[in-house]
Amino acid sequence: MTITKTLHILLFSTLVALFSANSQAQEELLFSIHGSNTVGAKLGPSLAESYLKYLGAQSVGVFPTGQENEVKVTGFLPGKGQLVSIFIAAHGSSSGFKALVSGEGQVAAASRPIKKKEQAKLSEMGDFSAREAEYVVGIDGLAIIVNQDNGISKLDIKEVARLFSGEVANWKELGGADLPVSLHARDNRSGTWDTFKNLVLAKKYKLAASAERFESNTVLSDRVASTPGGIGFVSLNTIGRAKPLMISEGTERALEPELLHVSTEDYVLSRRLYMYLPEKGADPEALDFLRYATSDLAQPVVASVGYVHQAVELMSPDVQSAPQDYQDIVDQFDRASVNFRFAQGRAQLDNKAISDIERLARFIERQPGEVLLIGFAEQSANARNADLLARLRADVVRRALIKAGVSRKKIQHKGYGQFMALSSTDSLASKIRNRRVEVWVKSDSKPQQVASAY
Repeated sequence: MTITKTLHILLFSTLVALFSANSQAQEELLFSIHGSNTVGAKLGPSLAESYLKYLGAQSVGVFPTGQENEVKVTGFLPGKGQLVSIFIAAHGSSSGFKALVSGEGQVAAASRPIKKKEQAKLSEMGDFSAREAEYVVGIDGLAIIVNQDNGISKLDIKEVARLFSGEVANWKELGGADLPVSLHARDNRSGTWDTFKNLVLAKKYKLAASAERFESNTVLSDRVASTPGGIGFVSLNTIGRAKPLMISEGTERALEPELLHVSTEDYVLSRRLYMYLPEKGADPEALDFLRYATSDLAQPVVASVGYVHQAVELMSPDVQSAPQDYQDIVDQFDRASVNFRFAQGRAQLDNKAISDIERLARFIERQPGEVLLIGFAEQSANARNADLLARLRADVVRRALIKAGVSRKKIQHKGYGQFMALSSTDSLASKIRNRRVEVWVKSDSKPQQVASAY
């Protein structure tokens, strides 16, 4: 008998004892979460467990239901004199929105934004892009993994696409060993697959029929780690014994799926982990749970299961490879673990950005200091226009911070134009990555910093 199974039995026995002590006690299902395996495998249960403890529940545990990728998080709530549970089914992002349609679920977990066709089916429940409906609970990096013995250390996204489409059948074609490529991919219901398909394969490539498909990130990672010539893609927290590759887009620098690059979403395969509930008629307890899940109280839980939390931290990146004038600008400052991005022609902050403004303002209140905002723009033939846009975006963030309570005297903002691009490709997503505002902070009393490669 495994230790985990023994703990489940002990917890269940404790719950039964508590239940028996009050013959009037009933079990109440607070709400159900359906959707992404990436969110539901570890993060969802951990957040649910933490939430029940936050409510005051005792002997909280995560219990299997007998169905694959389904669990029930249960605890005894003394205030109600009853058992309370949260049910979680993790069968892929699309299953979450279907569960909202059918009424089986009150929360949809997704490792990608809701699609237009899904929104259309849920239109009677309101606008799912509204802040009251869309919650980013953490950040994940989609890691491209290979066997540890693979001599390749970095790839361009196009090379990754050629590998998974079958165009590259042997590693020697990319400068590696004379070894056949063995493809491993997530299943069609997975948000991990959906993200990979959109960010890597796009509309130009299709996954090779020879690829072995997996419902679980963990199982896929273990298979790649034990397969010479193997390559796959997994969630950041399930790299396991495999080797993650540095990834670039176009001719720009390759980045690893590490803390700074993922938390700022500079890493090209970074992605947000979402939970959705109806804008209209949302379950009150589900709404309370999502407000808790995105709060400072719950973000340490996100980090504990291997994802990147959204609490603001200061890091000391190595900027020696950056232009000298940029080095001069950021000298004496530390990089904050947040970026702000903008769509073309828009100066409006999205739901995550609004929450990040609030997080950054709270951080400055706790750790007073000077804030430096540096705006960037996409590649343009008009350098002056790019400079103006970069400064405008930095000013949008500046004004939002002032509105959130940060002293205007403590904020500098500059435009750095179209330089230091994160991508040299011409896609809309790539342009949005380049349209960013970095945040740097010079604290009045220097806190402990996190080192990170630039």
